[in-house]
Amino acid sequence: MAEDFNDWGNYRRELENEEFAKRPLIRKIFSFRSFKLALKGFGYFLIFMVFAILFWRIISSKLPTAASKLIWTENAYAAYEEKGKDLLIYTQDVGKVFDKDGKFSLYELHYIPSAKEIQFTIRYNKSTVDTLASELTEELMAIMGESFTEADIITADSLPELPFVFKLRDNEGNIYENYEYTTFTKNRYTYLRVAFSGVDLFKIKKTAPTVNFPLPNSPVPDYIYKGALAAEYASTPIEIVYVDSYYVGNMSERFAEQITLYRADRRTENFDYKNQRPKSATSGLVVIGKEE
Repeated sequence: MAEDFNDWGNYRRELENEEFAKRPLIRKIFSFRSFKLALKGFGYFLIFMVFAILFWRIISSKLPTAASKLIWTENAYAAYEEKGKDLLIYTQDVGKVFDKDGKFSLYELHYIPSAKEIQFTIRYNKSTVDTLASELTEELMAIMGESFTEADIITADSLPELPFVFKLRDNEGNIYENYEYTTFTKNRYTYLRVAFSGVDLFKIKKTAPTVNFPLPNSPVPDYIYKGALAAEYASTPIEIVYVDSYYVGNMSERFAEQITLYRADRRTENFDYKNQRPKSATSGLVVIGKEE
């Protein structure tokens, strides 16, 4: 019986196929069978698009090689020329550190103690610039009131090519404004590889001797010391370094939430830069906060 039943099912499908084939084209297009095929094809298309978008996002968000390379400022290169292969560079894994609203992210932290220079990569996309344009437009509307027109709307295209300036702050209240950078864009992202100077993370200072010497006219002459005691060295390392961002036209108010770049309690390791040893200082760096 099972064999006869299967034969009947096959025979019935053949009859349906023959009947469908005899229909006019317009009836084939608007038939339930065509609707099912179209729905099935649309489902496969959606699945394909979801995976394609996920794959593209993964590939496009991957950090380019250029964003992780050291930049050799004149300061850093001078330190390398002095110490050669003995120059120490440290690194700390910051992962993907975002501000609260996701406007900026930080990557690839390196520190060169001999140059007192800290380097890292800043990344943002077009939506960050759009947000800035929107905020500036709202501020302008509040100032102009009823005189504000569509012609006064600020767009991303009307802003400077690189509309942001950055500063570092540490837990002791020091502010670092001098830095050099190189920049490039890839896909929807803008990358800045920045190097801040004058940052002494380890802060080892020489202190005065702990014992004061008596005067020559001391009432007890035998108590007069001959020679000086050696000075001591005290280590007061910086515990935290933050990154602040500003719009170039307004340096009084931060554009994004403060981001923690460096923490002394995170693991810090030696960075092997043998494949990035320089032959000269990096050319074309843009200088901020100090004369070239």
